[in-house]
Amino acid sequence: MSLVEVQHQGHAQGMIQRAMAAGRLPHAYLFHGPDGVGKEMLARRLAQRLLCSQPGEIEVTASEREAVGLDHLSDGCGRCEDCRAVQADTHPDLHLIHRHLNRDHPDPVIRKRKGLDISIEVVRYFLIDKAGLTSLRGRAKVFVVREADRITPPAQNALLKTLEEPPPDTYLVLLVELLDRMLPTTVSRCQAVRFDPLPVQFVMDRLGQLVPGLPKSQVRWHAGVSAGSLGAALEQIEEGLFELNERLIQDLAWFPAKDDALTSQGLLDEAKALGALYRKRDPDISDTEAVRRAVKTILKLFACWYADMVRAAGGRKEDVINASSGSVVAKAAAQIGAEPAANAVQRIAQAERQLAQNVNTQLLLDALLIDLARLGHKETVHVS
Repeated sequence: MSLVEVQHQGHAQGMIQRAMAAGRLPHAYLFHGPDGVGKEMLARRLAQRLLCSQPGEIEVTASEREAVGLDHLSDGCGRCEDCRAVQADTHPDLHLIHRHLNRDHPDPVIRKRKGLDISIEVVRYFLIDKAGLTSLRGRAKVFVVREADRITPPAQNALLKTLEEPPPDTYLVLLVELLDRMLPTTVSRCQAVRFDPLPVQFVMDRLGQLVPGLPKSQVRWHAGVSAGSLGAALEQIEEGLFELNERLIQDLAWFPAKDDALTSQGLLDEAKALGALYRKRDPDISDTEAVRRAVKTILKLFACWYADMVRAAGGRKEDVINASSGSVVAKAAAQIGAEPAANAVQRIAQAERQLAQNVNTQLLLDALLIDLARLGHKETVHVS
């Protein structure tokens, strides 16, 4: 494990390296940006550097400098007992905080709860109380909080003093997707560090290495749909999302000319099958929540289809994500046109917002399909 492995996040790497060089490393960081782009990787490798018994400066090789964004790094040695313990997830001064820790809480009532959020009981027992203890190895204590935007407001309020006045040699790294999901009081007590989407070519190269048997057409598709998130691309492969998209495209190619090509019930059946995979990955979520997440995924695939029409109509064929169905996309773009396709993308975004507001899923899909059919016939649909 080395900081060199965190690539195409030069902004984040630079902020942290400059702070270490100046001896002014903040005690509370808030890493924000898309999931699956290296936030947790950088947090864990920073923890290794802070806990290492023999840290030092390393030169970044010429071939890695562009991807890393720096020519040298202050890094852990990777060889000492502390580094090996961090790598094995056994270091007593590295604490990974997440919403499923309720299962390890000493209170049986807390253990029985669903781990949907990071509760105040979890924050107090696993973070605040342990932050107040002396480090077992005598160097530092590092707390990495996954999905910190799931920390409940009462738990965030309880954490404020630890963020503002942490015990000596105590470091917290909160990982979130969007800053506005956190309380302003929490954000103001942390150093925010932005993480950017990864280059599509980098995601393609890494997928080729990690999933060597994946056809090139699927590698390109997953990299495009994941919007620069290697983690999301790997999850999409596990979920069989390419195959789901192929089935949807077969129906979308006939829509709206063939009225029964797409139905809300058919989409719900696909969502239930995908939702079962989500439930397997995260047993704490309900069947209803799993289906809603799956519907959101299907809406994303719909948006990608219509966005491809806009690209094709504008002569940007090289940017079409559904490249393996390029001729179908081009034909649909010629029939519908760029402006109605762009309106469809906006209408799908509206449906995503409604989904987040717990609107009835089947009624939402019924209304969406009606409006998309009107757009396909170049009728005006008002999108707010």
